[in-house]
Amino acid sequence: MMRYSLSILFFALVSLPQSFAIGGPTCLSFTSTQYAIATESNPATIWIDSSDWPGVHRAALDLQNDLEKVTGKRPSILNITLSSNSPTISDLNRQTGSRSSSSSIPIIIGTLGRSNLINLAQQSSTNLKPKLTAIQGKWEAGVSEVIKNPISGVTAAYVIVGADKRGTIYGIYDFLEQAGVSPWYWWADVPYKPHSKIYALPNASCSHGSPSVKYRGIFLNDEQPALTDWVIEKFSNGTSASRPPFNRFFYSKVFELLLRLKANYLWPTMWNSAFGVDDPLNQFTADYYGIVMSTSHQEPMLRSSPVEWYQFGSGQWNWDHNRENLTKFWTDGVKRGSPYESVYTLGMRGTGDLPLDESGNIDLLQRVVAGQREIITSVFNKNASE
Repeated sequence: MMRYSLSILFFALVSLPQSFAIGGPTCLSFTSTQYAIATESNPATIWIDSSDWPGVHRAALDLQNDLEKVTGKRPSILNITLSSNSPTISDLNRQTGSRSSSSSIPIIIGTLGRSNLINLAQQSSTNLKPKLTAIQGKWEAGVSEVIKNPISGVTAAYVIVGADKRGTIYGIYDFLEQAGVSPWYWWADVPYKPHSKIYALPNASCSHGSPSVKYRGIFLNDEQPALTDWVIEKFSNGTSASRPPFNRFFYSKVFELLLRLKANYLWPTMWNSAFGVDDPLNQFTADYYGIVMSTSHQEPMLRSSPVEWYQFGSGQWNWDHNRENLTKFWTDGVKRGSPYESVYTLGMRGTGDLPLDESGNIDLLQRVVAGQREIITSVFNKNASE
């Protein structure tokens, strides 16, 4: 019965002229409003500042590619370069030219404190400034709506601005979901919904505040055999290795899905794999996309266990009898993750996810955690509680 109920609901939703992203408001329409974003004669135009986060630029390319599949026409991206000290309208006009007076409105993308284009808009637009002030400093918050006169000489634009990089990225993917692109387009082969025309609704806001749960994500647990066998088939590129190819090419698909679903956090695979070692670019790629990495309950301090311990460790997996080697092993893990957004799991399980001590030795666990906090304090040169 549930299957038929969901089918009826799905049919009702896709039959509506407006577009809805699951769980949120809508700001787009496929019937005419005064704010055309893409039409049969005018593909969409995307403005982004060259100084913005690399992950925001990557998501903007997804916006370009996906809108082409939806509308049949490839949007143009204007990669605008403005002075960080004193961006000016004249500098902007030289790069946008007559596009600012087009019959369609541009999509302006940017991150507060990072995009010189948004800094210019914040300075010059009385309509936009209070909205940006409202999200300033708020974790993953964003503005996403039509703004009149966002910049001098621009009558209106669909503005997507984040308080941080994920705030901007979430705004981009929310826009795409409303336009007809499922977050599951790759993983579940959900087809794009074609629309030759996309309009923005007046007086509608798809802005979002900070999420109630700061870190939201998944754990790729018990990946053997199903996921592992599939990854070997799809991502090994015909090569053989001692461990499955859970590399940046696989994880980039996971990272993108997480962002499209408004998640930000991942515990990677652990059976016979090591995220930070199997591909030296795994951690860099996660940070590039905007995903916070951590490790599971039995893999403290961002190091795979037992895989990395067997490869790089020395001696027993025993704090009281091998503290020096474990300290070095965990310190290296903290240092390796320090350039990136990381969450360090504390504690210690026994080898193979068995109990650390059959007697339930709480004092032992407290000593382990105290030692790990000392490592974090030493590496980051500040108290672990901060």
